[in-house]
Formats: sequence, C-alpha cells, structure tokens
Amino acid sequence: MKKNDLLTRLGIDDPADALRPFWDESQSNYPADGIRFLHPDSIRRTRAFTGLPEAAEPALLAAAARIRESADLAALVWHCHRLIYEHLEFPASQQTRHWPNRIPGLDELSGAFYLLIALDAVPRMLDVHRRRGIPEAVSRACCSHFPVSLQLYRDHHDDCIGVRPRVLYWLRNHIRGDLIRLGRLEYMVKPFGGRLMAWRHRQTHNVIALSTDGVPFDENGIGVANQASAAWTSTLIEEEDSVTGTPISPLGFAQPEPVTLSRALWQPVLRAGDPILEVHIPAGGDMSPENCHASMQQASEFFPRHFPEMPFVGFACGSWILNPELERIYRPGSNIVLWQRELYLYPTANRPDSRSGLYFVFGTDDVDLAAAPRDTSLRRALLDHLATGGRLLGGGMFLLLEDFEHYGTQIHQHTLTELT
Repeated sequence: MKKNDLLTRLGIDDPADALRPFWDESQSNYPADGIRFLHPDSIRRTRAFTGLPEAAEPALLAAAARIRESADLAALVWHCHRLIYEHLEFPASQQTRHWPNRIPGLDELSGAFYLLIALDAVPRMLDVHRRRGIPEAVSRACCSHFPVSLQLYRDHHDDCIGVRPRVLYWLRNHIRGDLIRLGRLEYMVKPFGGRLMAWRHRQTHNVIALSTDGVPFDENGIGVANQASAAWTSTLIEEEDSVTGTPISPLGFAQPEPVTLSRALWQPVLRAGDPILEVHIPAGGDMSPENCHASMQQASEFFPRHFPEMPFVGFACGSWILNPELERIYRPGSNIVLWQRELYLYPTANRPDSRSGLYFVFGTDDVDLAAAPRDTSLRRALLDHLATGGRLLGGGMFLLLEDFEHYGTQIHQHTLTELT
C-alpha cells in the first residue's frame, strides 16, 4: 500500500512529509492477526489504568471499530504508532505538529485515533516498571497526564474525546520507563544542559554560577536566542589558578561585570553534561514549596533505589514557571515564586516575541488576548502583561544535592551578597 495513494483516498494532505519516513517498513511489519491496541479488551483495561473517565470509553471503542473496518485507516494508525514507539530516531516532537488534527472518515473521532496510539505507551511502561520493581501506585501516578491531556482536548474541540498529535512524542519517555512522577513533580535522569558552570566556595559553601563563553544576553541579562538580538555576550576564561567569567544571579539574570574566582577557594560542582534529575512540572495546582520539597525528597531516595546505575548530582529544570520576571508579573507570595526562591535560577534563550507557557496555561498557543478566559489570577496576570506589550520568558534552575538539606532557607539568596 503506497503512502501517497492511501493519503489521497483518505483525503489527507501531507505537505511537510511528516508521515513519509519509514512508510514501507511499517507496512511490511503490519500484524497479520490485527492491531493489538485496537482490541476492545486492551482499550478497556488501559483506559481504566490511566484514570481516564469511563465516559471516554464509547468514543475510543467506536474509533477503534471504525479503524478496524477500514484498511486505509488501519494502515495509517499502525504507521503513526510505529513512528512514535519503534522509530525513535523520527523527530516526533517537531513532525507530529504537522500530522492532521482532523482525519476524514473519523471526523469527531479524530482525537480518539491519537488517544488510542497514546494509550499503548502504558503496557510498554509497565513492563519496564515491573523489571525495576517500581510500585504500581507510582506507575499509576505516571499516567496522571492522560486525564489532563484529554480535558485540554475536550475544552478546545467541542467536548470530543481525544488528544492532539503533538502530545505523542512525550510518551517516548514512558516506554523507556524513566519518567517518574513522585508527588507533585516528575523526574528523569538526564545530562545537565544549562549553559553555565557552578562553583562552590570551599569554606562558606556558597555557590556561584558563571555563564559559559559566548552566550548572548539582552541589556537586562536575559538570555536571547541569537547574537543579532544581543546587547552583550558572556565570557569565560579558565586559567590554572583562577576562572574569570560572567556571573549569573540566583534570581535568573546574567550580570555584565565579570568576576574572578580563585581555584584555591572555589571548586567546580556542576557543568554541562553532568547527570541531574531533570524536573518536569505536570499541570495542576498545589505547587506549594512544601509539596515540591516532599516530591524532591521522594525523588532523592527513589532513583538511587530503582535506578542505581544512574547517579545524579542534583536537580535541574527548564520551564515557563521559572520565568525570572514572574515575581513582578504575578504575585511575590505565589507558590511559583516561593518555589523559585529555593532554587538557583539561570537564564535560557528567549525570542523577542516569547510567549513561553501559554499552551500550558490556556491549552493552546493561539491565544486571543481579548477573548481568552480570565478565570484564574495567573491567567489574568499573564494576559494583562501581554496586553501591555510584555513577553513571557522561559528560565532554568538547578539545586545541588549537597544543598537540598537547606531547602526552606532560600540558601542561594545568600549568593546575592557575593555578586554585589
């Protein structure tokens, strides 16, 4: 079955060739006894495990039945499934954005087409979790994003059941079994990707971060996406007895005046590539500093027990929640800002028109400032900021394991005195 012929029959346009890779290989591996994840028993079992509402089941079963009845739809769902789960070199995070949101022949069940693919991550995840001795309660918690993604889809698609194709790439973390939700937060062991080196004073134990060399910043010390947008660029000079570079305030801004650290007094404790627990922040409330602390405490004990071959030196994260301007845009006493103060913030690259976080706050990137819902204090604050010409930045953070015992004391705020 040729891809172009099939897409023509289905009425699907694929100008970006987002469905082209590995087509022949997918069809040569089409299962002779049918597609397992379309079987009603599999759908019912997995739906229940993820916590999706029982009301979603009729649409999932109806979509699966319609797909099974159509050789073309079955070939397409099998191919999409293999691109997500078997061909990990396929750049799903970019390409699934070009997959059709509406599939002719399925219409209101188009989102269910993708939700059926998404659900097949669960048995794969469970296989890995069982081998590592991960408790079932943790496995269930790792599926908590399914109901959230479903509700986001329903909010923007006339209450239809499904998910957007763009969410499918994230499920690759589940099939490896290394994305773990513990309380409020999620974690994976990853190489640190921040453009900085962190140094600890051998006597005071304070930490100072220096930017790597050649990082562009604007006039306020905010990271920018390219040199054309830069007001200045960082420097880093490492010598035998010292290191001189651009300091980064723990509030998340680079400072143009370089500092020199003596190697006799300062030792490096974090650099790009070091293994860290990468923190991810699922949608939802209750993000108090106390809940975040409890989750991070769990993670510091859970990963050495279940992933002993993956040591790590601390926590790190990149997110819109780490926007260093949120204290001014939102509320200084908000849970988000209070959590920020327990961390060492650092700047990440931002475009001049950055609107980081809109998708996670409003469920869509295409937000009409005049018509968008203003039903929460956070939504109102972000909309007001954008309406006055502001932008929404992303940011990063780290917290080393050696400093975690001081969580609750805003330990890195002491570094501010060393930088002023």
